[in-house]
Amino acid sequence: MTTRQWEFQDLRDRYPVMAQALDNQWLPASAAASRQAATATPGQDDAYLAAASAELRRALVNSGTLVANRAYFFNNPALYENFASGAPAGERRAFARLLNDGSLVPFLLGERDPADRPAHLDRDRVHRFSIDERVHRSWQRLLEEDAEPACVRLSWDDDVNRAATRRIGEYFGRNVITLNRLDPVLLAEDLGITVEQADAMRRGILSDIARWSVEQGPDTAITRNAVYENFFTRPGSQPHERLFRDNDQVLPAKQLVDLLYNIGVPVAADIVAATPPQSPPRSALQELTAAAGDPVADPEALGLLLRGVFADALHRAVDGPHSYGSLSLAEIVELRQEEEWRAYIDALSGFVTSGFTPDLVPSPHDFADATARIARLHARMLRRARRISRGPGAFRREIGVMLVLESPGVVLRLGAGEASLLSGSLDAVSVVAGPLVMRLVFKEARASRGGLGHSITLPALRLRSLRRDWETILRAYGRETHPAAGEAVAGEADQQVTAPR
Repeated sequence: MTTRQWEFQDLRDRYPVMAQALDNQWLPASAAASRQAATATPGQDDAYLAAASAELRRALVNSGTLVANRAYFFNNPALYENFASGAPAGERRAFARLLNDGSLVPFLLGERDPADRPAHLDRDRVHRFSIDERVHRSWQRLLEEDAEPACVRLSWDDDVNRAATRRIGEYFGRNVITLNRLDPVLLAEDLGITVEQADAMRRGILSDIARWSVEQGPDTAITRNAVYENFFTRPGSQPHERLFRDNDQVLPAKQLVDLLYNIGVPVAADIVAATPPQSPPRSALQELTAAAGDPVADPEALGLLLRGVFADALHRAVDGPHSYGSLSLAEIVELRQEEEWRAYIDALSGFVTSGFTPDLVPSPHDFADATARIARLHARMLRRARRISRGPGAFRREIGVMLVLESPGVVLRLGAGEASLLSGSLDAVSVVAGPLVMRLVFKEARASRGGLGHSITLPALRLRSLRRDWETILRAYGRETHPAAGEAVAGEADQQVTAPR
């Protein structure tokens, strides 16, 4: 077998995405608490497998190319159940088809061949699962008989690749010590806990992790496994057993550490990192607020940060958990041949890759227009999926987009298509000292009970003059400001407009 050797620049036109839910340590919130119980048994249960399998299908529908760490093909049953011994023949063929056409691409961290034996099978018997050997043999048979996957590395020059992968580890170690500095109000919102709990976690387990990391010394690599063993996993157990300490700070801290770990490769490769709707969004890391210096004064840095955060928010906004759980892989292969799927992915890819250039990020008006169009195309694609599927899982969702500006004494809510308010509102609040927080809020139109709502937070800036600094922000957006008479909005202005069908 000859491996097609791709680097990430070869995927630029394919809308590549890495999905956090394929990480074998990912747990949906609904299943996480049970892993702290004294009666919990090691390993992965049926609830996890159902959620992870649904997320695999969701990621295949919402990406042009789904990139997955090769290790996950061996340690995540949501992946290996499709080719291991006993897998339905139709699903095995569909899985091979996804590999062959570049819809699913293994990421090789250091190895050069997808068939290479996983190092952990020989390195440490403590971490060895009996199933690993069987899964690896099934993978080898798949490669010998049906699949010739393309594989992607950061570089196929081994020296360059080693340096690049080392930087990914350093990115995790460098940032895990800053998690205790996150804004507790925003953190509470993204983690679904109280502000008091978020602040206690910052001062508690996240500060303990920061101190421990610093104590390791400059030459010690800070790995996720080491963080797990010292702070999350039950004493006497291993991280792969998924048994956690009975402490109310452990699970939300684990969510943050997992999120940070899973954006390492996407940040290095400049591709989209997609988070599952049942887990915190990328914005929980508050990368924008934590960026060094004034992000508005550096449109290139702002654009790159916004692209990753906005892309994740878009994925979460137009879709929900279990959206495609009823689709077989064979049906997903069929859906990916349809014009409706291609139009949706092209719109998503075009906005994310072209809307955020080194010197320009979208204006709020352009952002609202683009998200409305993407939501309409997504609805069309869902209708096509419903016709293809022989199950009841597909549904239609309508998304509204609203920009919210918050500063002491001022809350402005600007709906899609109301961008003219941005300049006029400056007359009402010409001088305000304090932090300005900007959010893009996604709301499900006609949401039933339990409907999803998401928001992402842009940089919180310490302002001297709201008028002057907001005009600077708009210039970074690529717009000039021309306040119009009679457009002032004082106090609260709620003008949400549902994205048109």
